[in-house]
Amino acid sequence: MKEFRVGIDGGGTKTKCLFLESSRTEMPEQPLSITGAGSNPHIVGFEEAARRIKGLVLEGCTRYNISPEQIASIGIGLAGLGRAKDIKRMEEALDALFFSLNLSENTEYYIGSDSEIALEGALAPEVRSGMLVIAGTGSNAVARDEVSGFYRCGGWGHLLGDEGGAYYLSLKALSSVVKAHDGRGPRTMLSELVLQALNLEHEQDLIQYMYEKPREKQEVAQLASLVIKACEKGDEVATRLIEEAADELVLHVASLAKQSPYFNERTPITVAGSMFTFSPTLKRAFQNRLLDRKLGVFQEPHAPPEFGAVMLGKKAENVREGGGVHD
Repeated sequence: MKEFRVGIDGGGTKTKCLFLESSRTEMPEQPLSITGAGSNPHIVGFEEAARRIKGLVLEGCTRYNISPEQIASIGIGLAGLGRAKDIKRMEEALDALFFSLNLSENTEYYIGSDSEIALEGALAPEVRSGMLVIAGTGSNAVARDEVSGFYRCGGWGHLLGDEGGAYYLSLKALSSVVKAHDGRGPRTMLSELVLQALNLEHEQDLIQYMYEKPREKQEVAQLASLVIKACEKGDEVATRLIEEAADELVLHVASLAKQSPYFNERTPITVAGSMFTFSPTLKRAFQNRLLDRKLGVFQEPHAPPEFGAVMLGKKAENVREGGGVHD
């Protein structure tokens, strides 16, 4: 009977579930995958996140005619699972639900953070040491070295950190608009773009927009696309903001480089997240700064996070710590 490994990448807005034949070691061109609603346990709750994950696994099994008994392992990486107590809580929420799936008693599990599975997927299987910098709505960086040490930097959230991410960049853009209005900063096409995007008539209307009611982080973060647009059109203010974001993200790499003697100028460094995807200027500036500071060698990601989740599930098979959920 053919066996499959399942990899799950759970974010705040969507969850991706990949089914990969156990004999495969690379991401296929036409993967057996399915996408559902977000499963960040700190947003939807731990029990609801578990239900959504179970639902996706069942839906995928039905769609691809896979029996739960054919699943050799399930690797799960969720946004918000950075602490041991949260991982333990997620394990408890999933235990009973996975038991009800009638999985094989030999099915192994891996549960960790979205950053861990993203790093595992981004680095090629033969690469033992490397770093991943993530710049989406927020920002953080993770790394592993040749002796299996795991390191983190950033990930403090939008109130304490997230420098270089879309929310951070959006706030910088709004600040630039009001400074330009006051004459405390240079004029910028961001003024027109922001007012138009928010359907406001005047810069002073930003006060009501930002303070009258709480704005969702994602809503504010969407304004980063305007900075990218203005930058690509040559706006000096927007270009400076993008370059400052690159500076902040490189600081994450520099911090990680200090945490292990195995990191050097040959260390592979890859990236993920919407900021790198949609801003060529950011990616280029980031690469140039890595080169100038001799922090490592830039590489494009090897595979997506859900593939990394599959690989970590596979490693859990090799550990065989008595079955059941573990990280």
